[in-house]
Amino acid sequence: MSGTGPLMEEMRALGALLKQGWKPKRTIVYCAWDGEEPGLLGSTEWAEAHAVELQRKAAVYINSDANGRGFLGMAGSHSLEKFINGVARDIDDPETHLTVWKRLQAALIQNGGPDEKKDARNRADLRIGALGSGSDFTPFLQHLGVPSLNLGYAGEDDSGIYHSIYDDFYWYTHYSDTSFVYGRALAQTLGTASMRLADADVLPYDYTNLAETVHGYIDELQKLATGAADAARERNLEIEEGSFAATNDPHSPTIAPPALTVPPHISFAALENAADSLTKAAEHYSNAYDKAMSSGDTSRAKSSLAAVDAILEHSEHVLTDPKGLPMRPWFQHLLYAPGFYTGYGVKTVPEVREAIEQKKYGDVDAAITRVAGVVNAEAALVESAATALGKGQ
Repeated sequence: MSGTGPLMEEMRALGALLKQGWKPKRTIVYCAWDGEEPGLLGSTEWAEAHAVELQRKAAVYINSDANGRGFLGMAGSHSLEKFINGVARDIDDPETHLTVWKRLQAALIQNGGPDEKKDARNRADLRIGALGSGSDFTPFLQHLGVPSLNLGYAGEDDSGIYHSIYDDFYWYTHYSDTSFVYGRALAQTLGTASMRLADADVLPYDYTNLAETVHGYIDELQKLATGAADAARERNLEIEEGSFAATNDPHSPTIAPPALTVPPHISFAALENAADSLTKAAEHYSNAYDKAMSSGDTSRAKSSLAAVDAILEHSEHVLTDPKGLPMRPWFQHLLYAPGFYTGYGVKTVPEVREAIEQKKYGDVDAAITRVAGVVNAEAALVESAATALGKGQ
């Protein structure tokens, strides 16, 4: 095995361990799904058949769908954001020889909006997207609460062939990743992530990024509610002033829109308090973890890590509710879901967001309370993991 760099060193070390009879701490299961296009049939049936075991034992599900030339796409559970950023920093882009992390950062700076540019330049980790649906991560994350990632390279292929008769091997080998070097990069990305997860003393979840993301979602919801109230007041004022009647074209008459119900004041205090609790717990856990890893008494630290690992395995599942979302109880995750009307597109904090969007204002308070409950449960779980780490020091 030739080459240099952190990834090659890791691969050589792995090879040496395998020769010595090493086995990873966790089982890696490789799956190839059938029936994806008709409705995620293969993955959904398998996940439902093994639901109890998956909810008890599955630490992470890593998905990849299409792949081509370009930039690494990263989306998934935000407890894995820091972890997958670390993987991306150790994979080389096959054509530019920058790391795929650095190349993605450059793309976000060049093509992103003002906030994306700022985050890409100044934030330690690049933000990963939230998952909606449209691929086989759906039953694992949205139904069972298994932490999930979706990874793939794209952005530099000629598009327009997807789901057409031209989406075939000839097109791929003539116009896409013609030498399959990005296929290799994807294998390195998925393989490195899998190995690091399988052999970690404690699952490499990080909750500071998750807490920050939840706070961001709350800000979005508050702006959405304020915008809905402002829009309703403005329309009603225009109707009252006679603006629609005055501007109506007699040669092409239209009917003025109806008045809108102005949303009541919506209090997000319960959700804000829950997110604050998660932030404090995440900071406590991060500090306790760093202290445990730097402790000279590694045997004592590792004994406590096993107890912590058992706690963390359930951290994504507590963000679900077996009652599911309104009108679609199969979807049980309360932070991430495909939109009821958008299909593939994600709706974060879906029950609250869609209640506001659909003007079902009477449902908003109960939805906020329910989401606050699972965020508080997450905070309590993370705090218990931090406490378990402290007992090992």
